[in-house]
Amino acid sequence: MKKQIIFSAVFGLFAFTQVQAQTSDAETDAVVNLLGVQKREAVAKLVPVTGKDSISFWKIYDEYLAVNKEAAKTRINLYQRTAKAYSNMDNATAESLAKDYFKLRTVQEKSLELYHDKIKKATNPIIAFEFYQAEVYILTQIRASLMQQIPTYGQLVAGSKKK
Repeated sequence: MKKQIIFSAVFGLFAFTQVQAQTSDAETDAVVNLLGVQKREAVAKLVPVTGKDSISFWKIYDEYLAVNKEAAKTRINLYQRTAKAYSNMDNATAESLAKDYFKLRTVQEKSLELYHDKIKKATNPIIAFEFYQAEVYILTQIRASLMQQIPTYGQLVAGSKKK
């Protein structure tokens, strides 16, 4: 049941994000804030913390969300750049996009490790591990949802040749 609730929240958010093909900075901020609220609710279901551990965990988790807002905005903008590039893809654009995705993934992994360590120090290794699992689970669901909604560039090219 928890998985269905979390998947529904994540899927709903990213369906909303996909509708926002061209977003302004204010709209991107709103989407990122909504994502943060929905992620926090999903994490609350996946990381059962209580007592003093709860206070420490949520303080650090809120910091994690705040610090990662820029990465979330970058991710949304990168998805938009990718969609725009589909109509005029060349080698340089493809390479630039790939490098930006790799950079973003590296930033994300380093942030997860940093905040895992902060949570472990403030609470315990089990809660830190649950945080890590929850974040990876949510990020995997988001990526899978996006990949199911948009074709790969190769699929798009193959589909346009059939017409």
